[in-house]
Amino acid sequence: MSTKQVAILIDFENIGIDAMSFVVEQSSKHGRIIINRAYADWTTTRGIKEKLQELGIEPIHNFRATKTSKNAADIMLAVDAVDTVHRSPVDLFVIVSSDSDFIPLIRYLKALGKEIIGAGRKIIVPDSLVLACDDYIYLDDHSGPVSYTHLRAHETDSYLVCR
Repeated sequence: MSTKQVAILIDFENIGIDAMSFVVEQSSKHGRIIINRAYADWTTTRGIKEKLQELGIEPIHNFRATKTSKNAADIMLAVDAVDTVHRSPVDLFVIVSSDSDFIPLIRYLKALGKEIIGAGRKIIVPDSLVLACDDYIYLDDHSGPVSYTHLRAHETDSYLVCR
């Protein structure tokens, strides 16, 4: 049995540093991490790049064209994912974000036969993003992946209750 090749793509502006070691630890259980990148405007963060580099995460700088550039890091991540799927032998993508804007990217990667694990904050992640992924890691409580292929999800008070 061959080892899966894993790409971790982190929407850092949406997540932050506190759970990054947990993301790397959980992702490494699935295979060999060959790509590990975090996207943000690194001029606004101090001391974070060093911590990322300790974890083997490559900081990808987002040069802001305007003061807002709200989705610039998201777009960079998506373009990088599409480029990666066609140029690298990646079997599994770990998309670290709580942003439902990544659902079309996830669907695209899955249509190409790739496995997707999402990771983000349970308190803000929409159910649609969690369900779009093969597995999802909640970073708030550092719980392991939730596989919806083995669980039945029921909506109750806008939260997913899994049995």
